[in-house]
Amino acid sequence: MPLPDQRLRDAYRNAAYRVNGHCLKIGHPHPDFDRYLADHGHTDYTLLTAYNPRSTPLPEPVNLARHRTLLELVVQLGLAHVPASGNDPDGSWPTEHGLCVFGDPSFGRHLGRFYEQHAIVVGSLGTLPRLVWL
Repeated sequence: MPLPDQRLRDAYRNAAYRVNGHCLKIGHPHPDFDRYLADHGHTDYTLLTAYNPRSTPLPEPVNLARHRTLLELVVQLGLAHVPASGNDPDGSWPTEHGLCVFGDPSFGRHLGRFYEQHAIVVGSLGTLPRLVWL
């Protein structure tokens, strides 16, 4: 599938991704989040959502139902995770709730594809968060 248009790619890059009070930005260091990862014994993470597949806005009840299925799947698989969100700094796109799943990011790619997302955010302790286009 081709990449989304430039405007949408820029929106993903400029979003503020929030995890447990930490704000992550694509390509920016996050020493406080690195400390959080180290303190909790995590090295790798994936941020993903089930909201708005292929950036097509859905009604909030539908997005919430999709989020619940993602959460149930992650719990059933026994994956360590915490709540996360993606926020548009301009406020023109609603907040998308999701999860920060710890461990091998390759599984996050599968989940992102399953939930029809354009991209996920991945990172490791001591590295910059980056977008992975799906």
